[in-house]
Amino acid sequence: MKKLIKLCLFLFLFINFSCEKNTTSPDYGDVSLNITEHILSGYFVTSIAFDNNGTAWIGTFRQGLIQYDGSATFYTAKNSALPDSMVIRDVAVDKKDNIWFGSDAGLIKYDQKNFIVYNTENSPLMENVVRSIAIDEDNTLWFASCRFRQGGLMKFDGLNWTLFTPENSQLPAHSVRDVIVDRLNNKWIAMSETLNNGYIIKITGNNWTLFDKKDIGFIPYYFGNLAIDYKNNIYASLDYGLSSYWDMTRPNIIRFDGKDWTINNPVDARGESLGYVGKINIDLSGNIWAALNGRKDFVLAVYNGKKWIYNDTSFPIDWISGIAVDRNNTVWLGTGEGVYLIHQ
Repeated sequence: MKKLIKLCLFLFLFINFSCEKNTTSPDYGDVSLNITEHILSGYFVTSIAFDNNGTAWIGTFRQGLIQYDGSATFYTAKNSALPDSMVIRDVAVDKKDNIWFGSDAGLIKYDQKNFIVYNTENSPLMENVVRSIAIDEDNTLWFASCRFRQGGLMKFDGLNWTLFTPENSQLPAHSVRDVIVDRLNNKWIAMSETLNNGYIIKITGNNWTLFDKKDIGFIPYYFGNLAIDYKNNIYASLDYGLSSYWDMTRPNIIRFDGKDWTINNPVDARGESLGYVGKINIDLSGNIWAALNGRKDFVLAVYNGKKWIYNDTSFPIDWISGIAVDRNNTVWLGTGEGVYLIHQ
């Protein structure tokens, strides 16, 4: 059963690459990739967020929601109002410590007492598939409620729902891949409706700025996720999971400093590509963490501002589904076998 779940999630996240080249990373000693703790073995983790007390809230692939503060509390359809066998795609925590998570069963809120499920039958939700959630400085939710050529971007302030589609806004397509809010309360949207047709959108108040191939400098194949560093630089990963063309030198991570877009691909000590990039995140020191796929022995890499540091052959993880950073700058790696922690 576990193998079947893993296979389903691989298809769900479009990851199906492998090759045989074996290389060992040099030990730079700048940033450690040493695993210091392994928790929740047997759970397929899809997303992680932290509340104001530092408690982790962990979404899974059809295994419910997990609250972890040194010990685990599990919420499933058997002991809560959660829908049965749902895939949790993203988790976010608002300023009042309400837990919000997007799933294939709708938008769900947990107020530490009750679960409230918003779906297309009981709310203005455009689509039950909620892929990504971000919360702004006004405690308003911005989230993707969409599927291929259906739905779009939504905003919810607790009372009022606002729907953004290509028909009623400057949104260029329906399919929103990720949503994030920067340190100046700007909203950033990564969009990829079809292959080789990606956009990044910045929303400041009522003003929308669209970045496409003319601004970015190339045609984005398909966007993965977004991340922000402490300097408010915006990062986006490119997802090649649907491509049959094997070229790992294509743009994998792009960065926007408010003026220019630049490419930063993970490479080994010889300058060769470490593989395609899955999820990315930025820690509190500004290091870029990237989950890798496409080459057999490379799973995780981190860029310290000067060079890429990457795992060696003793690394215990073979695939990473998500990367989160807590307030202590501990890196949490979600996998098909629980969560691995790297204390820095």
